[in-house]
Amino acid sequence: MNYKNYIFSLIIFCSFSLLAQKGKVIKIKDGDTLIILDENNMQHTIRVADVDCPEKAQPFGNKAKQFTSKEVFGKLVNIQKKNIDKYGRIIGYVLYENKNLSLELLKNGYAWHYKYYSKDLKMDKLEKYARANKKGLWIEKAPINPYKWRKGIRNNK
Repeated sequence: MNYKNYIFSLIIFCSFSLLAQKGKVIKIKDGDTLIILDENNMQHTIRVADVDCPEKAQPFGNKAKQFTSKEVFGKLVNIQKKNIDKYGRIIGYVLYENKNLSLELLKNGYAWHYKYYSKDLKMDKLEKYARANKKGLWIEKAPINPYKWRKGIRNNK
């Protein structure tokens, strides 16, 4: 292998390493945030991409956390990295058992589709499906978007 091909191969390998992360889920912080332990025993905080789950003190916050725990705690997951947020967390898709945690949270009514960051039509349809079928948090008369909750808005008026 010549020098140029070697450098090119190294760049490609490093690019994939930066975009993908694998590890065992060792902690669930809330419905859309978890911690994985990688093969080098390094911990990484993962913020589930394109969804926003209710906050802990918010209605369905604990149920969203329980759902995420049931789905991925103790399991080996692949993280398809999308970005790094201002807190240093990896924003990514949590992939496991041929599932995507973002999609599962939406489909089961434990998250809003974070439309500010994602225009994914499938996610939009899954949120609408959960709303129409009164799944999870959508059983509530007027659920409050977590973004508004964090800003202190406690009613939808």
